[in-house]
Amino acid sequence: MSDQINKKDADQDQQIALLIHRIEDAEKTQEELRDRVRKLEKWVWSAAAVLSAAITLIGIATAVESKEIDYGKNDTTKQEIMLQLSSDGD
Repeated sequence: MSDQINKKDADQDQQIALLIHRIEDAEKTQEELRDRVRKLEKWVWSAAAVLSAAITLIGIATAVESKEIDYGKNDTTKQEIMLQLSSDGD
């Protein structure tokens, strides 16, 4: 009977050692995946910063190049013509 108990203890010890090894491997894999995710997050944040800076610069450049439309600010005759044209289209 003690041989069966010793054999069972040995089997359980072997299973425990195997499970401990698997847990250690899983922890290493988990840490590697966390590192990869952190690197990807840095790339995404960098790309987002570059894109937002580019969009801002394009917006500023187009705003600088745009001209205000002069609808005859100082000429009342032109203003009246523009008002008449806009009311005819309605």
